[in-house]
Amino acid sequence: MEAAEVSNEKGIYQFQLFSSYPVVAGYSDRTFDMRFLEDQLPVPGSNDRELFCQGLQIPAADLVTPEQIHSGNIILVSEEMKGRGAFRRDNAVARSDGMIVKEKGIPLGVQTADCASVILYDPQKHAAGIAHVGWRGLYAGLPGKMVAAFTNNFLCRPKDIRVGLGPMIRKCCYEVGWEMASHFAGCVVTKKGKNHLDLSRAIVADLHAMGVPKNHVEDCGVCTSCQNDRFYSYRREGNLTGRMLSVIMLR
Repeated sequence: MEAAEVSNEKGIYQFQLFSSYPVVAGYSDRTFDMRFLEDQLPVPGSNDRELFCQGLQIPAADLVTPEQIHSGNIILVSEEMKGRGAFRRDNAVARSDGMIVKEKGIPLGVQTADCASVILYDPQKHAAGIAHVGWRGLYAGLPGKMVAAFTNNFLCRPKDIRVGLGPMIRKCCYEVGWEMASHFAGCVVTKKGKNHLDLSRAIVADLHAMGVPKNHVEDCGVCTSCQNDRFYSYRREGNLTGRMLSVIMLR
């Protein structure tokens, strides 16, 4: 089900799955444009990242975001990396789509507009992570690699990990070619002779294969294409559309 909007904060949503833990995790809608400032040319808007972070009571200036190259690359974030990619692309964490952290007070974020945000938290080891996953990241096994990164770096047990899935394009709208359909067999449906990828199902399957229980996954259920009036969609609007931001921070 869709995550609940933060009280009195329009356009900001939080996952119920994480509500009883010392962690903040949520995502935005198109109330805000979360693109890097240089991508908002010719006229950058107000700094929506700051407004969004204020609503979640996290420090915007400390936000860490990756370059997002549709890869399976994961970075271990540390204190000295605070602020990398907070507002600008030119200092974002290079050549990465996933990040993990064990230190408190370092917000991690990814921007999306059809691709999925995958937010992970282990309450036993108090470790967090976030990933930007489209079909290329899925092909690279990024969801499963995130679980492996938790295990290898923090000695987490997959059965302890909780996962939130943010807005993404869904099988109703995500038309793909036959080559992709054959690779993601079991996660593709055929409608009127055309193949549609169930991105959410594929992500959950990858996580489950690594040992994350399916009942530890909260999927917000939002389709960015169907609900384009509320969420940005690259496929519907093209490259110049805005971006949502998903975040997680340990308290």
